[in-house]
Formats: sequence, C-alpha cells, structure tokens
Amino acid sequence: MNEETSTVRADLKSLIERELAVFPSDEMRIAFRAITTIPYPITKRWIYGDDLHTCWVVAEDSDRQIVHCETGFGPEFPWSAQPRNSTNMGMDGEWCAYLFEAFAPSGMWKGEVPPDFMLMGPGERS
Repeated sequence: MNEETSTVRADLKSLIERELAVFPSDEMRIAFRAITTIPYPITKRWIYGDDLHTCWVVAEDSDRQIVHCETGFGPEFPWSAQPRNSTNMGMDGEWCAYLFEAFAPSGMWKGEVPPDFMLMGPGERS
C-alpha cells in the first residue's frame, strides 16, 4: 500500500464518521458499519464521455456498493449506491451530496426509509 492510498483511506474514514453522526438512528449506523469495507479504488467510466474516474468503495453487500468519488459528479455529489462491479458512473441522479442519502434508499439498508427523507444539495443539511 502506498502513502497516497493510506491518506485517502484515513480521510475517508474521518469523512464517514462525520457522515454517520447525522444518521437518524443507531440501528442505521450499525447497519452501515456492518457492510463497510476497507476503502479500495475502482475505475469508473464517465457515461457522458470517455473520461475515467477513480472512485472508492466504502461499503458493499452481495449486490450493491457505496462509492465515494471526488471527480465526475463530486465534490458536490460524491456518494452513490451502485450495482457491484459496475464499470460506469451512472447518471447524475444516482449521486448524492451525503452518505445518508445514498445509503437509506439503496436497498442495503433493510429498515424503513425515514418518512421525512429527502435528497438535499450540498450545504442544505441542517
């Protein structure tokens, strides 16, 4: 593992902890932590051109994965729940400003989506 990878992993760990602090329940935090993985990079193709982007898988189950990507739709919308082993970044509507928004409706969370759930843009979370 190189120094850059170590730095990215440490930064993602800190970011995830900050994001988990706003999850609405301990049950949801526990469920997310149960599927977290040591972040690893994957290359995704931009569907609007030939650009390639390095994204980081931070959680996964047998069907889906939560990825974080600072390029493409990031940094404003850096989180996405995607099918495992997908090779493209998907459409803009598949990317979220916050981890909670990617996780809650992903199908990876087995509980109910909170009734006041809404997608927010960057800076809209209170």
